[in-house]
Amino acid sequence: MSLFKRLPDDLFRPLSGPNRHVYVEILSRLHTLFYGEGTSSLFPSDKTVRAEIEETLISLSLREWVPEEDDESLPEIPDNAAGHAWRAYRRLIRCGWLEEEPDGYATRIVIPPDVGRLLSALIEISSQRTRLYGGMVQSIYNNIRQVALQPDEQAAALADAARQAHEFFLHLRSLAYGLRELSKNLKKIHDPRQLLGSFFSDFVEEFLIADYKTLHTQENPFRFRTEILRIVRESRFSTTAKEILPNAYLRLKISHTLAEALMRVDTDFQTLQRVFEEADDHLARIDAFRTSLEQRVAESIRYLDKTNPGAAARLARVINQLAKIEPTLLGAAPPLHRMTHILPLSAKSPRSPASTRQPPEPQNLRIRVPNPAYVERLKAIREYLKKRQIDPKRVEQYLERNLSGQRELTAGNFSIETVEDFMAFSHLRQLYHFKHMGKSGQQLVRNYEVRNSDEFHENQWLRFKSFTIIRKG
Repeated sequence: MSLFKRLPDDLFRPLSGPNRHVYVEILSRLHTLFYGEGTSSLFPSDKTVRAEIEETLISLSLREWVPEEDDESLPEIPDNAAGHAWRAYRRLIRCGWLEEEPDGYATRIVIPPDVGRLLSALIEISSQRTRLYGGMVQSIYNNIRQVALQPDEQAAALADAARQAHEFFLHLRSLAYGLRELSKNLKKIHDPRQLLGSFFSDFVEEFLIADYKTLHTQENPFRFRTEILRIVRESRFSTTAKEILPNAYLRLKISHTLAEALMRVDTDFQTLQRVFEEADDHLARIDAFRTSLEQRVAESIRYLDKTNPGAAARLARVINQLAKIEPTLLGAAPPLHRMTHILPLSAKSPRSPASTRQPPEPQNLRIRVPNPAYVERLKAIREYLKKRQIDPKRVEQYLERNLSGQRELTAGNFSIETVEDFMAFSHLRQLYHFKHMGKSGQQLVRNYEVRNSDEFHENQWLRFKSFTIIRKG
C-alpha cells in the first residue's frame, strides 16, 4: 500500500499527542481558511495562518499548553497564546500539514493536495452530514439513460455512474455495520432507563432519522432500480459496450489501452448491476437489526411499566405502623391500599405472547387514469427541453437553410423563427466549441468558419457582436 508515499510519515503526530484536541480545532479552522467559499486569497501568508491559529487558541480559552517532545522551546518564544500559536504553526510545517513557499519578500502557505483531500475527508467524517442518496440514485439513473441514448458523447457518464453506485453500496454497508455495533452496545446496558435514553439518542437520531428513514419514504432512492437494471443488462453485452464505449474511454483518457478500456467498461456495468441487485439483501439485514433493537427497547418499556420502585420500603413502613397499634384499636387502622395494579399471582402476571400478524388480504390492482391535462403538460415540457438541446446536426441544418447556396452570410441576415433557431444562432459565434461534441460536431467545424467582428448588432431577440459565417471549400 502506497499510502505514505503520498503522505508524510509524521503527518499524524499532532493528532496523537496530548494536544490532539487542540490540533483538531486548529486544522478545522485552517480548512475553512484554505477551502472556505468566502476565501479571498488562494495562498494566504504565514502571518494570516499564525493569526488564525492564535484566534483558535484564544477561543478555546487555552491557559496551559501541554509540552510535547518535538515542541520548540526557544527563549524568545513566549509562554502565551502567541507563543503556542508559533509552536503549533512550526509543528504543522514539520509534520507536513503545511508548506511554506517564498513569494518575493513574503511567505505563502499551501496545503499539499493529498493532505488537503485527507483533511477534507476527516472534516466530513466529524461533521456527520446527512447525504441525499435519493438524488445520487436519480443521478445514476440520468447518467445511464444518457449513455444508452448517446454512448459516444456521454461515455464519461458511465464511469461517473459506476463511481456513485459504489459509493452508495459503501453507504449501505456502513449503515448495516453501524446498526450491528449499536446493537452490541445496547445489549451491554442493564439499566432500563439508560437503555431507553441510549436508544433514542444513538439509534433514533443518528440512524433512523439521518440515514434509515430515507430508504422508507415516498422518495425512496430505489424507485429507479428496475429501470437502471434493465438498461444495464441490455447495454452490457451489446455492440455499444464492445466497440463505442471502449473507444470513447480511450478518447477521454479514462483508459490508456483498448484492452484496459474493454475491461473498464465491463467492470463499470458489473458494478452497477451488482449494487442494485444486492440492494434488497442489504435492506433486509438493516431491517433485521432494526427489529431486534426495537424489540429490546419495547421489552424494557414493558418492564418499567409493570414494576413499582419503592413498593417494598412503603410496605415495611405500613407494617411497622400496624405493629405499634394495640389490638383493641385495630378497627381504627387506616385502610390498606393496593400497591400494584396487577396482583403478584394472576392470569395477567405472565407476559402474553405477541399475536401473530396475519398477512394482508390480496386486492385487485386498480389502474389510475392520469389527468390528460397533466400528460399534455409533461409532453409539452419534454418537447420544449428537446428543442433547447444543442445538436450539431440541427445547427448545420440551420446554417444550410439560411445560407441557401451562398458562401458566406453575416449575422444580421440570419432569421430566427423557432426555439431551435434561437438556440442554434446563439451558439454560432462559438462554433469551434462543437469540435468536442463527437463526429457531427467535428464535421460542423470542418465545413464552416466564423469570422468575428467588434461591431455590435441587435435584432428582436439579442444584442451581440457581429460575425460572419463562411462555408469552407
